Amino acid sequence: MSSTRLCIPLLFVTGIIITFAVVTPLVDAMENNERTVIAEVNGEPIYLEELYEAWESMPEAYRKQFPRGFRDLLEQWIRQYLLEQAARESGLHKEPCVERKIEHLTRQVLVQEFIDREVMEKVEVSEEKIESEYLANPSLYTEAARVEAWHIMVESEEDADEAMHRLRQGESFDEVARQMSVAPDASRGGEMGMVRRGDLSQGMEEVVFGLSEGDISPVTRSEYGYHIFMLERHEEPRLKDLDEVRDEIIARLSSRLKQEIFEKLVEDLKTMAEIAIIEDNIPSELLHDGGD
Repeated sequence: MSSTRLCIPLLFVTGIIITFAVVTPLVDAMENNERTVIAEVNGEPIYLEELYEAWESMPEAYRKQFPRGFRDLLEQWIRQYLLEQAARESGLHKEPCVERKIEHLTRQVLVQEFIDREVMEKVEVSEEKIESEYLANPSLYTEAARVEAWHIMVESEEDADEAMHRLRQGESFDEVARQMSVAPDASRGGEMGMVRRGDLSQGMEEVVFGLSEGDISPVTRSEYGYHIFMLERHEEPRLKDLDEVRDEIIARLSSRLKQEIFEKLVEDLKTMAEIAIIEDNIPSELLHDGGD
């Protein structure tokens, strides 16, 4: 398949040739294993498709390290090619320790690619499985009880008694909190927002969740000071709608299925393989059970 290209020579330095190409269409070329040379480093080509694939798979946070985007990535690859060529010219790749590292990395790449094809690509989560998981494990998809609460924190028992006195005299919680509280939420009149079980220390949680709507708590002491809470609203636990947790369920089932497929794959390979473990060649101290 032919592609229309506009190639503009950009730089010729110490054996480096760079050309930028507008390939139409790039995706079709990649699918057909066509490759377009966009740079040469001492005669060794750098292909547009390989660089594009690296760019597309790069996390957004990592891309920020390349202010000029694709052009900076190309510059990085050119540097890598130069360093690799220099390493090979020095014969570094033939040293036994380096050969072992290369062999180890090659094995890792092959294993990961094999897992991707034999495990990852075979995971399918059907709608039936999603619904079954949702119905079978409602506790996993239930939103915990929540309360909307307000809070005053002071540093001494005397200040706590004064705050409580003012509240009993009819002053608004908001006003007393703004004037007396030393908590971060004081500027909001003590508004804590929605609080779930587990958000507070156990002692404070018992106090807050034990209140009825509109109630003000007794003074409660903690390591941070003296606290007074007011409960605005209480929400009971709620089973989330299926659509709210669909992605969560898919992720959970996918992880489970991947593990199952992987374990079966390994067991099948072990069944067909001839494996011999020569324990006499393993130092005895390495064979001790970690629990001993």
